[in-house]
Amino acid sequence: MNLAFLIDPPESLHIAKDTSFALMLEAQRRGHSVYVLERGDLSLVEGKLHITVRAASVRDDEHKPFTLSAHQHHPADFFDILFIRTDPPFNTDYITDTWLLSHASTGSAQAPASKPIILNNPHGLRTINEKIWAAQFTDFTPQTLITAKISEYKDFLKKHETVVVKPTDGFGGSAVFIVKAGDKNAAVVFETLRKTSGYVIVQAYLPAATEGDKRILLLNGEVLGAVLRHHSGEDHRNNFAAGGKAQKATITATDRAICAALKPHLLELGIFFAGIDIIGRKLIEVNVTSPTCLREMQRFYDENLAEKVIIAAERKYERS
Repeated sequence: MNLAFLIDPPESLHIAKDTSFALMLEAQRRGHSVYVLERGDLSLVEGKLHITVRAASVRDDEHKPFTLSAHQHHPADFFDILFIRTDPPFNTDYITDTWLLSHASTGSAQAPASKPIILNNPHGLRTINEKIWAAQFTDFTPQTLITAKISEYKDFLKKHETVVVKPTDGFGGSAVFIVKAGDKNAAVVFETLRKTSGYVIVQAYLPAATEGDKRILLLNGEVLGAVLRHHSGEDHRNNFAAGGKAQKATITATDRAICAALKPHLLELGIFFAGIDIIGRKLIEVNVTSPTCLREMQRFYDENLAEKVIIAAERKYERS
C-alpha cells in the first residue's frame, strides 16, 4: 500500500523520540511504500485533492534517517492511507490542511467513502481542542475554569490557593505556570496568556504532579501502552519537550475507567490514535493532533507497539 505522512520538515524531526518516524519505519518494514508531505503540499484542483510528496526510504540512523526522492504530484486517491502528523500549534495552517483533506474522503467518520483514509479524521481534529475538550468529563478532570475574565480567575485562585494556568492552544508544556494565592505575578501571568490565547485555562493544582504525569496512547479507543513522564529537578513540567524523563508506568483501574469513558466519543469522531495525559487519578488533556511518546514507551514493552498501529491502519483500510 501507499502510505503518506503529513509531517513537519524531515530534517527537523528528533528521530530517537519521534512517533511519526517510528510509524514510518514500521510501515516500510511491513512492505508499504512510504511518502512524506509537509504543510503547503496540498492542492484542490476543480474540487479534486492533489498532493505533492517525496518518496521516503527511512532508516534508524540519526545521521541519515531519510533518503527522499524528488517531488512527485499525485491525485489523493493514489494513496491508501494518510496520517496527519504535524505538531501543534493548531493554527490556521493546520485547520486549512484538515479542510482540504476532508475533500479526499466524503464518507462518515467511521466509514470513509474513498481513498485515502485519513488518520486521524479531519472532522475529529477540528472538533477536539486538546485542552478544552477534556473539560466535559468532569468526573475525571481536576476542577477547571476556562475564562477570559481576570475576576473569575482571581476568585478561583483564592478558592484553590494553588493553580495551574495555561493557554488553550499550548503544547509541549509551553507557557504552563503554577501560581499560588498572594503571588505578585498572578495577575501578570493571566494577562500575558490572555493576550496570546484569548481564553485561559485554570485548574486546581494536583499534588500528584510531583510524581509525574502519565501518557497513555489509545488505538481505536483501546489502551496501546503507557509511560510516566517525570520532571527534572529544575522544572515543574513533566513534558519530554521540557526536559521530562521517561519511566515505566502501570495502568490502573482508574486509568481504564477514564479510557472507557472516552472511547465512544473518540470513535464517533474518527480518532484512530490519541494520547491522554493523567496526573494521579485525573484526566488533564486529550491529544489528537500528533500524539507522541511511542518510542519512549516501547523501551518498557516486549512487543512492537508501532507494528500494532500500522496493522490497525491496514485493517481499517481493508474495512473501508
